[in-house]
Amino acid sequence: MTKIQRILFALMLLVAYPVIADTAARDETLPGAAKESPQPVYRAAKEARDPDVMYLTGLMFDRGESVPRDHEEAFRRYALAAEAGQPDATNGLGLMYALGRGVPQDLSEAMKWWIKAVDGGSIAALGNIAAAYYRGLGVRQSYPDAAKWFHLAAVKGDADAMNALGLMYAQGLGVTRNRLKAIELLTQSAYLGCSSAMINLGTLYAVGKGVKHDNRLAYAWLGAALLSGVSAEERDAAVYVLGMAAARLDPNQRARAEGLAREIAVSIVSGRARTPDRKSAQALQTRASLSSFSFIPGRDAGQ
Repeated sequence: MTKIQRILFALMLLVAYPVIADTAARDETLPGAAKESPQPVYRAAKEARDPDVMYLTGLMFDRGESVPRDHEEAFRRYALAAEAGQPDATNGLGLMYALGRGVPQDLSEAMKWWIKAVDGGSIAALGNIAAAYYRGLGVRQSYPDAAKWFHLAAVKGDADAMNALGLMYAQGLGVTRNRLKAIELLTQSAYLGCSSAMINLGTLYAVGKGVKHDNRLAYAWLGAALLSGVSAEERDAAVYVLGMAAARLDPNQRARAEGLAREIAVSIVSGRARTPDRKSAQALQTRASLSSFSFIPGRDAGQ
């Protein structure tokens, strides 16, 4: 592998799988009524003891939306909802233990709650268990076990897990190296809106290792990622590789690549628009993601 290729693969590792992204960072927003006035939500949680509503109020305290951020109160409300079998709250408890928020950090306890959440149907918890095995957090580090859990999450439609598993196939971590499988998983993830997967696809095409070297596709996927919105860390990686791909294209090729990037971005946005709102199906789907590998509800915005 050339020096440039080693640099590119190092950049790919920066956007592997969001490692402890916590509830407070979820890109989803709370229902408007709850944000505007939390009092009706509080009353409903207190009077009806509805586990979904109790989870929602815990999420509000966890994020500090409409109320002062209070991790201890968030933990208490997650615990009440989890006792009633609410899987997202159960996953949330695992995150609180993993992050040491509202409770002393205890990765082994986090794993126990994630396993309970999986039993309750939480897809997010599958990804968190995978991330724990990938990094050896609270469990013995194991790439094969990480791949197994990422696969379970991916087949249920988890875009971040598809991205992580795609990278494991690209590098042969815990699975037999298979770049075509990697491209397949990364493409599925990208079209579900995972910007990290878009960057990773662009990087693979720029490297041309195991797949056809294609600067136009590299430029298009990286451009689509930037159009879709990325974190500051991901943006630096994407811009770096994008510049390399652009330098290998003539003006006409670049113009076509830019057009393809826009087409991809529009296609992804249109796909999201046709996807039913998950929040109408359940109170709020908490996800957690591991950054280079972190845990899931969403990305950590709790700085």
